[in-house]
Amino acid sequence: MIRTTRLLPDTIVRAVLVDSRLALLYVRVMAKLTRAEIDRTVEKVVKRYDEYIRRFFRSPRLKSAFEERYFHAVKHQMDMQQFLAAEIDVVEELIRREEEKAARKAPPSAPGAVKKDDFADRILKEFEAKIEKYPEIRIHKDANPEIRHMLGALGVLDSEHIPMLQDALKNTNYAFNTQGMMTLDGQLRSLSSVGTDGISPRLTRYFNLLSVFPRDYKAIDREEKSFILEVSFFLHDLYDILTQVSTDLYAMSRAEQGKLQRGKMFIEGMIDDFRLKDFKRKNF
Repeated sequence: MIRTTRLLPDTIVRAVLVDSRLALLYVRVMAKLTRAEIDRTVEKVVKRYDEYIRRFFRSPRLKSAFEERYFHAVKHQMDMQQFLAAEIDVVEELIRREEEKAARKAPPSAPGAVKKDDFADRILKEFEAKIEKYPEIRIHKDANPEIRHMLGALGVLDSEHIPMLQDALKNTNYAFNTQGMMTLDGQLRSLSSVGTDGISPRLTRYFNLLSVFPRDYKAIDREEKSFILEVSFFLHDLYDILTQVSTDLYAMSRAEQGKLQRGKMFIEGMIDDFRLKDFKRKNF
């Protein structure tokens, strides 16, 4: 890893990913950094903190503290070259120490043994692969990918499967003009709608929290969990109704039964892909 403690004109600062040996960032330092260069560098440092927090289970407060220091530096017109160079040093040093600590503690691996880190990375990659098949709604560049793809999946449900379900259920006790189904349909509209500005009204607070520095990561985390839980409750409620209808198909034609099953399979796939099986509404 190449680290720097001081920046000089026409110097290229390189921070290198320790594990993959790929360049993390290259910043050409001129007499004064441009706004775009500063923004790109800050974004890279934030992502490096994200990696540090995720890999080593550290507090998000570390990233928040960096953003507070950055906000202070901007406010007091500090030398951004020196500030960012020092911050790169800090986060790289944190990662280096943790990797060295993990290396010292790690017992010798048996031939063919799977490292815990490898296992965790594999689980994460499998989850990412599952949700990437759904459209991605880029409500904010720093929004959780799970939220972006979940919003896209809800859009597909609303635009492609709900019309088919409306037709399939029209002659049943669960037609979409009944009170219960109208309530569920309204919930879906609230969860899936995206304005002309690309922002979901349901996620306005989430967007605003991501758009200010320093960030309140506890509040951001609460918003993410609240949205995911609300989506999960909705999907389970709708799935349970479709399951109930599936036990009594006398009022449905074969074509309508096919539409019902396709909608049910899509919802079941969302529940499985986004790992929502255990997040059901509790009935007391």
